[in-house]
Amino acid sequence: MNDYILDLIANLKIDKIIDREYLGIINDLSITEYRGIMAFEDEQEMTCREMAKVMELSPSRSSRVINNLVQKGYFIRRTSSRDRRSVAVTLSKKGIEAKEKIKENQEKLEKSLQQKITDNELNMIKNSLKILLDYFEVSEFQ
Repeated sequence: MNDYILDLIANLKIDKIIDREYLGIINDLSITEYRGIMAFEDEQEMTCREMAKVMELSPSRSSRVINNLVQKGYFIRRTSSRDRRSVAVTLSKKGIEAKEKIKENQEKLEKSLQQKITDNELNMIKNSLKILLDYFEVSEFQ
């Protein structure tokens, strides 16, 4: 049987590491919402446009993500402290706690991987994944 790259990635995602609980992703978050939380520093404030740029989303998609995270209690929406004409969001207490839990679990995952594979193997995996991400970002395959 051939080991196609996409099959290996799908198997990894479905069966192994990319388990929502194992990564510490809160069950009521989509992957995009998770990325939205992780895009913030604890006290940071961002407008919808800034968040869209950081996350590489359209402003309308970013706005939907923000609305969902406000409704779920992870973000607080308020008038921007930098420009009173703009609306900005910050992490709520719940958002900060979720981010801390996710980071904690990411560190556990990294330590677990480092115990099972060498630094050289880990670097090879990371570099390979970056190559794949770059490929799919610029590929006409999409």
